[in-house]
Amino acid sequence: MAQKTDIKLVLNEAYLPVLLDLLDRARSSIDILAYSFAIGSAKGVLSTKNAPYKIAEKLAEIKKKYGKKISIRLYVEGLRETVTRNKTTVDFLEKAGVEVIYGSTHAKGFCVDNRYLLFGSTNLTNQSILKNYETNLLIDDPHTAKVFDQYFMHLWNGGHHGEIKLDPPMLADGDFKDVLIEMIDTAKTSLDFSIYFFIHSEIEKAFIRAAQRGIKISGFIHHHNSFALWYVRRTRDTAMRLIKAGITDLHFGPGHLFTHSKYLIKDEKEILLGTGNWLVEDVKIHPQLYIHLKNPKLARALLKELQKQIGDHRSVYNFAEK
Repeated sequence: MAQKTDIKLVLNEAYLPVLLDLLDRARSSIDILAYSFAIGSAKGVLSTKNAPYKIAEKLAEIKKKYGKKISIRLYVEGLRETVTRNKTTVDFLEKAGVEVIYGSTHAKGFCVDNRYLLFGSTNLTNQSILKNYETNLLIDDPHTAKVFDQYFMHLWNGGHHGEIKLDPPMLADGDFKDVLIEMIDTAKTSLDFSIYFFIHSEIEKAFIRAAQRGIKISGFIHHHNSFALWYVRRTRDTAMRLIKAGITDLHFGPGHLFTHSKYLIKDEKEILLGTGNWLVEDVKIHPQLYIHLKNPKLARALLKELQKQIGDHRSVYNFAEK
C-alpha cells in the first residue's frame, strides 16, 4: 500500500523549531536550496546570536555526529546581492564538512532522508525566520521529496532555469505562471492570495477576467517604505489597477515586516504555493519551485490564516481606503 502523504502548514516564526526538529531526524541525507543563508553581515562579521546561526550550528553538529554516514549538501545563491552574506555561512559550513556549490537560485527548501520536505517562502535570514509573514509546507512523502531532489540535482550538476520539467505536484522555474493563470481562469467561486511582489500583466489580466465573471477575490500584498522600493511601488500600481477593475478587497501587509508569502487559493479547495514572485524576471530568469495541490483541508487552513492576517491590518492598510 502506498504511503499516505502528510502535509502540514508551517507559518511565520514556527519555521525555526519545525526545521530544527526535522534536521534532528536526519540519518542519511540533507539537501538544501537557499537564496539567502545569512549567519553574518555583508562585511563577513559572524553572529552567533541569530536564527540562521542556529540552523548552521545544527548542520555542523549533525555532520560531526554522523560523519561520512550522512550527506549534507547546500546549493546557494552566488550571483545576486545576497552572495556576500552567504559567503560567511558557506565558510562556516564547509569547515564543518558540508558540501557547497554556489549558483543561481531563488528556490529554497530542505529535503531530509529522501522523505521529508520543508519548502516555501522563508529565507534563512533573521528577518525572514523571526519577523515576516511566511508560508511553508512540511511534507512527508517520498515521491514529492524525490521530485524536489531531482530539481536540486539539476542545479547541483550545473543546470539552468527552464531546462527541466518536474513531475506533479512540483513545478520548476517559470512553469508556475501558466498553472497560476489556469487556476484563476477556471475558478468557480473565489480566489484568495498573498504575494510579495506582483508586476506581471498576464497574471493581472487573468484576475480582472475572473472579477468580470463574478469571482470573489481577496488579496494580501507586501508593503514597505525603505526596501526594494521600485518593486513596492510597481506592485502598488498593479493593485490600484485591480481596484479600478472592481477588485477592491485588497490589503497591504504591515510596513514593519515583510508580507513575503507567495500563494493562491482557488475555490477553498486548491492551492499553488512557492518561492517565485509574480514578476516577469521570476518567471523567465530566476530558478523557482512551486507546488500545486488539490487539498481542501489544507486550502481552508491556509485561507483561515490569510483572513486572520488581513483582519489584523484591515483598518489601516485597505487599498480601497487609500
